[in-house]
Formats: sequence, C-alpha cells, structure tokens
Amino acid sequence: MTADAPGRRIAAAVLLCGGRYLLQLRDAKPTILLPDHWACFGGGIEEGENPEAALRRELVEELEFRPRRMELLTEMRLLMPLRPPRHDTLSFFLVPVDAAEIAAMVQHEGAGKRLFTADQLAAERRVSPWDLAVILMHARDAALFRGGEAP
Repeated sequence: MTADAPGRRIAAAVLLCGGRYLLQLRDAKPTILLPDHWACFGGGIEEGENPEAALRRELVEELEFRPRRMELLTEMRLLMPLRPPRHDTLSFFLVPVDAAEIAAMVQHEGAGKRLFTADQLAAERRVSPWDLAVILMHARDAALFRGGEAP
C-alpha cells in the first residue's frame, strides 16, 4: 500500500462495537473534511503500512487503545466531490470493545466521543455518510446479506 498521491487518499477506519458503535465528534475546524460531524476513528495510511497496521497506529495515537482483535469488514472506493475531485479508498475494520476498554480510552483527537446504536446514528444529521453506510451494513447484515451468503 502506498501513501496518498495527489488526488488520491487511502485510509482505514474502525467500527468499535460492543452492541453500540463508538464514534468521534470531529473538530469544528472549517479547514477539515466534515467539521463538527460524527465519524469513525481512523486515518490515512502512511508509506509502507497496510490498512490494519495503519489503523492500529491510529488507535494508539487517537485513543491510547490497542485492540485485542481486528477483522476486515469491508472496503469502499469513493469519488469525493471536492475541488479538485479526490479518489478515496477506505478499509473498514470491526473491533469488539467492552465498557472497561472504552472507559480506559484517552482521546487525543476530535471534540468528543459517544456510543450510538445504528438507529440513533441514522437519525443524526451530522454524520459521515460513508461511515454511516458501513455501520448500517454491519447492523443489518442478516436482513441485507442473509448472513453473508452469496445469492
């Protein structure tokens, strides 16, 4: 995996899940993408990293958290409607967490963190649309994918 090229970004994000989803409230800085919106924790992949290594690094940097387990859930490619347009590749991982692990997290990035059910998050007006799509896919897996079996 290579670092970002002009007009391209490769990133990894995590669904911290223990019945609900832990998201960060992004800072209200007008210079960042999706200011003051709820989003998954994660970030860009650096030169020489794979998505899992990048996410493990980001979780330590952002939350002082070292996950016990991590499972690739899905990947998506987006054409971001920015000026100029940007192509993003996002890898989403599922990481189980419990209440004690969440209580021990020390947040270093963003304006806050909060647990949401999928339905609460779907009703939230300030949420990253691609993160919401993946959370809803995970929460509604059985109804959408019949347990993950191909048709």
